[in-house]
Amino acid sequence: MAVVNIPAIISVFSDDEVETLNVKITNETTDQSYPLEETIIGMMNTGQEERFIAYESDAPEDFWDQEDLDIWVVFEGDLNGPDVEIFLKDQTMQNQLMNTIQSMLLDYQNVSFANYTFASPPPSDDAGLDPETRTMVEGVLTLLILPVFFLIILATQFLGVDIIEEKSSKVIETIISSVPSTYHFLSKIISNVLFLVIQASMLLAFAAFGALIGRLLNFSTDIEALSLISELTNQIPNFASIVVVLIAFLLLGTLLFLTLAALVASIATTQEDYQQFQAPLVFILLGGFYIAIFMPMLGVDFVLRITAYIPLFSPMVAPIAYATGIIGLLEVLLILLLLTVTVALFLYYMTPIYRVAILSYEETKFFKRIRFYIKKAFAKNK
Repeated sequence: MAVVNIPAIISVFSDDEVETLNVKITNETTDQSYPLEETIIGMMNTGQEERFIAYESDAPEDFWDQEDLDIWVVFEGDLNGPDVEIFLKDQTMQNQLMNTIQSMLLDYQNVSFANYTFASPPPSDDAGLDPETRTMVEGVLTLLILPVFFLIILATQFLGVDIIEEKSSKVIETIISSVPSTYHFLSKIISNVLFLVIQASMLLAFAAFGALIGRLLNFSTDIEALSLISELTNQIPNFASIVVVLIAFLLLGTLLFLTLAALVASIATTQEDYQQFQAPLVFILLGGFYIAIFMPMLGVDFVLRITAYIPLFSPMVAPIAYATGIIGLLEVLLILLLLTVTVALFLYYMTPIYRVAILSYEETKFFKRIRFYIKKAFAKNK
């Protein structure tokens, strides 16, 4: 709840420094005597400090290459019903600028409306996002990936400890005598997936509640309390689809690692065994987490793209690669399909191994033990 309202909290303690924006109003209408620029900039600065400043230089030949100009508005035709072309570096200001211009026109000619055209920025020659937006996306996605990482770690820990406690205390023999081992295997995975869903839902609920508090704070005080969620939606392209992709990979990735954790727990015979055997799973999760966090910062996009297709890494890496523009939506869907197939294959082939291992108390080394269980499981199936 606090994180969602970070902008409001910062505004309480920060000096109200106003970011100034340079504005150029070009009057090419039939009424050259009307103080168009002075009037519009005055209206835009109403109720606040001098944030919008008249741009003293001549109109630029190419607005998008002009670094010190933020807004350029060109009026053409009859000022009673002008054609207005608007160039904006910050596209989120469209409504504010339209309302200001329309208020000016209503004062000038009482009724008529303008015809608005918003100029689109030229397509970038570079793939993906521009550097500033990408840096912001990387920072935000780091905060979003952390809960994913910890939730998967917690789920695998709970699953493994639950199974190994039943096995080490011999309670598992009573359970398996009552229900098939396949049911036991799937029930453990499903219960932990439900745990993860509940935990994630609680996080989303608190985030929504935090956003509501931010809105109430905005209405009840003079503090400019921006909602972090609404700000991210405005600033980050496809923010909603990024969240959906993140949740999809969270669920599938958790299911994948829970399957592996259940198998490892069934092979182990003591808590010490399980802690030792689960180390590779933790290292894989850490590897995916570090790749997702540090590879974009280092600019090694090809590594991020390749690892996104590896199912053991894709739950962490693919959402970051999609959010930063390294891979597109079609590639994300392909990776999700690949991850889904991998999960289905893991469940299909690991269920018979689990059936054999859960009631066995072999004390040999891990790889020798698992080779024995694989041979026995599939020999039995034949």
